[in-house]
Amino acid sequence: MDYVKLNPKAEKCMRVNEIIKDVIFLAAAIAADYFILWERSHMACLLIGAGIIVLAAVCIIIIPRIRYERYRYIIDSANIRVREGIFWIKETIIPMERLHKLQVSQGPVDRMFNLSSVKVTTAGGDGVIKFLADDEAALIAEHLKDKINQIAAEERRKQ
Repeated sequence: MDYVKLNPKAEKCMRVNEIIKDVIFLAAAIAADYFILWERSHMACLLIGAGIIVLAAVCIIIIPRIRYERYRYIIDSANIRVREGIFWIKETIIPMERLHKLQVSQGPVDRMFNLSSVKVTTAGGDGVIKFLADDEAALIAEHLKDKINQIAAEERRKQ
C-alpha cells in the first residue's frame, strides 16, 4: 500500500492558516519595530517593516506548498503512519494494537474547506491525521473504530 496524498483543498486550508498566523506575527513584529526604532531612525524602521512583510509573503506562498507536498499518511493492518514536515521530515508510526480512543475534529478554517482531522490516542501518546475530506475522515474513523473493537474482542477472548 502506498502513502495517501491529501485532498487539494488541504493546501488552501494550510494557506489560510498560514495567512492568519502571519498576520498576527506581522502585527506584533511591526508594532515592536515601530515602538523600538521609530524615534531613532524612521528609515531603519521602514526597511525592517518592509523586510518583515516580504518574509511573511514568502512564507504564505512557499510554506503551505511544501507542507502539502510532503504530508502523507498510510493506514495498513498493523500501523498508522503520518509523514510531515517543512524543513525536517517527521514520521509518526502508531501501532494498531495500541489504539485506545479516536476523535474526529474540525477547526473553524477546516470547516470552511470541509476538512477534518482524525486524532488517535494510545497509551504512549497521540497521533493525528490532518486535512482529511469530511467523508474520508468519517470512513477512516469508522475503520479504526472497528479495528479498536476487534482488538478489544481479541483481548477479552485471551483472558
